Parts: sequence; structure tokens; C-alpha cells
Amino acid sequence: DDLIVVKLDIDYSDIEVPLAHQLLEDDSINKLVDQFYFEHHVEMNEIARCWRGFMKGSVQDSFELMNGLRKKGVAAHFWV
Repeated sequence: DDLIVVKLDIDYSDIEVPLAHQLLEDDSINKLVDQFYFEHHVEMNEIARCWRGFMKGSVQDSFELMNGLRKKGVAAHFWV
């Protein structure tokens, strides 16, 4: 039995957010992943000067995504 850990940090929301949602929605993939780490580039004034143009979504979106993955058995973690 393998331990599968996935870290997603592409720094471009248009690519990384659809991949994170594919993990959530595709049970043939999410059943393989034990741990998921995601740097979600969300709209936040505190980090806007560093990530301007690359941010989409909110911290609430991150919570909802992680909650959905956890309900499917994936230990999901994020940072912004």
C-alpha cells in the first residue's frame, strides 16, 4: 500500500484551480491520493503586490475545496 502525496503550486490560478477541482470531482483520481497540499492563489490585499494578476477566488473557496476533498477521504491542506 503506497502513500500518495500531491503538492499543487503552479502559481497560475487558471491552471491550478481546474486541476484541484478535477481531483475533487473525479473519484478515480481522488481515491488514489492520501495527502493533498495546495497553494491557492486567492484574492487577498495582503498578498496582492506579489501575486497581482494571478489571484482568483477567495479563502472561502479554499475552505470549500478542502472540505469537499476531506469528505472524500483526502487529507487536504492549503496555504495562501
